[in-house]
Formats: sequence, C-alpha cells, structure tokens
Amino acid sequence: MDITVAYFHPLFHEETVRRDFEQIRASGANSIVYALHEQEEQRWPRDFERGLRIAQEVGLKVYLSLGRFGNLFAGPVFMPSWYTFRHPESLVKDRHGRSHDMTCFNHESFRSWLFGEIEYYLSNYGLSGIIIEEPRLPDITCFCSVCRALCPDITDLQHFRRRSMIDFLNELFACAKRANQQAKTTIILLPQDLNMIEELATIPALDTIGCHLFWQLLGEDVSMVETWGHELVDMVKQHGKRSQLWLQNFNLDEPDEQLLETAFSGLLRVEPDELACYYFWRNNANPEHVWQQTRGLLRRIPRRQLFWQTAPRLPITQPLVDEHACSGSTENKDN
Repeated sequence: MDITVAYFHPLFHEETVRRDFEQIRASGANSIVYALHEQEEQRWPRDFERGLRIAQEVGLKVYLSLGRFGNLFAGPVFMPSWYTFRHPESLVKDRHGRSHDMTCFNHESFRSWLFGEIEYYLSNYGLSGIIIEEPRLPDITCFCSVCRALCPDITDLQHFRRRSMIDFLNELFACAKRANQQAKTTIILLPQDLNMIEELATIPALDTIGCHLFWQLLGEDVSMVETWGHELVDMVKQHGKRSQLWLQNFNLDEPDEQLLETAFSGLLRVEPDELACYYFWRNNANPEHVWQQTRGLLRRIPRRQLFWQTAPRLPITQPLVDEHACSGSTENKDN
C-alpha cells in the first residue's frame, strides 16, 4: 500500500522543509501532494524548485494539486481564481442569466490556458504527476452562450453538462500524459460524488480515483469511512484503476481524536491501493498529538518502503519568464 501525505506549507525555509520531509518519509510515505495556486510559481520559482529538489533528495515523489484553477477544484487557500476574475465572460450562467463564481469548462480559451499550465509544470519540473481535488461537478446547469451553442436542445442541457465534464477531464488528463507519459494522474472525489465513478473510469488517461473520507467534516458517523471506502474501492477495481482513500486527520477536537484510530482501521479493512493524509493540517485541538498519532498509525501498514530508499533525482529546469509566456500562460502575468 502506497502512502501519500499532503504538504500544504510554505517552501521558503530550507531547514524546516527538509526536517518536515524527513519526518514524512520516516513515517513510511513515498510521496507528497503539494498544492499550487495560480501565479504562485511565477512569484517564487526558486522556492518551488528548491522544495521539489529537497523532496526528491529524501526519497519522496511529488504530485501537484491544481488549487482552485478556474474555481473548479479544491485548494488549501480560499482564494479566487485569477483567470476567472480576469475573464468574467467565462463564468457559468444559470437559466436566469445569473453568473456563478466558476469558469465554464466548455470555454475553449480556458481549456487552452489550463492545459498550457499543466504542460508547463510537467515539462519544467521533476513532478511525478498531477491531482485534481474535489472537482465542482455539474450541480448547476450552465446556460452560457458556449453551452447553448454546443447543445441547442435546451431539454438536454443538463445531461450535456455532465457529459461535457467527463470530456473536459478526459482532455485534461490526456494533456498531462502528452507532457509526460510517465506522469500519474489522479482525481479525488467527495463522498456525495461517488456516483461519477463509472463515467470517470472510462477516461483512459486517468490512473487513480480517490475519495476524501472526511466523516467529521461532513457531519457523519465514523463508520461511514468504511462504507464510502468499500463503495469506491469495489467500483474502481472493476475498471482496472487504482484506488486512493484519504484519512481525516484535521479539524479534530479532543473527542474526535479518539476516533482517529477507528477511522484508520476502517480504511485499512477496505484495502485501497493507496492511503493519504495530511501533515500538520488545520484546526486540530492538539496538532502535535494528532500528527504523532497519525505517524504511529502509518507505521502499522505493511509496505515495501519500510527501508530507506532515495528516489532517483529527476531533472528540474529553472523556468524562465519568456518560456512560461510561450506555453500559453500569459494570463497570470498582469497584476
């Protein structure tokens, strides 16, 4: 069972980052997720490059999460998409003409920009893949001019929107594979979106489907961890994809801390291909205790990476401003 730890912390202090990554590696993890929001890499590329290199030096692969690009995906910082702000014409519009706070993925200009970003990151940094977290699935039927033109049958617009989402994700993951054939592609759903698995599993370039089993955050009993986990793992296995389940080790008060082991045990009984959690994440009553408890739980997992092995060092090219502009990423340059 592979172990991934989300590291949503600054990469500015080299000694701190190295200490954190060594702790994560010693817990048995073989990879981290690092979330990048629009414009961040352009503002501190040296810090980004340095952080990735340290991760590789201690034996960790790095997967990049596209934080809130187009306001379509989850990210650790509640900041609006710069692209969406700069392009209000791309907003989703409901049947009453009201705009909503996310870009419509059917806009070709948005796709071109986003795919250019993905190609740039995978081509210029030693990343092992990309992750899409909690995509905003079509709970709103978009009546923008692009959707109306692509689907003139208004009675079919809702179903068209869902089909379009799968088409968009299909192109997104295919773009990642074109940039780097070895790149691993992952999508992480919320439990309420598990009904999308059948359609997502048809995407050839998608390797892994996961779920955020955040029972406490969703106001559910901890037993739902195992229920949701079984649903995902069983369905994903049928389609030959890998499964990834996320443990909630954040936002826990002291009584909830007592249930962390229960949640972990339920997750293990499901036997996913990969397990993921967070490194010192938000709003725990006792942050140090939660992380130490998490480390102890992770050490119980039988795994190949119990011994220390440094991952091969991948080439990282220092990005140049002109190169980024040539890859379709000029949108983020303006302040």
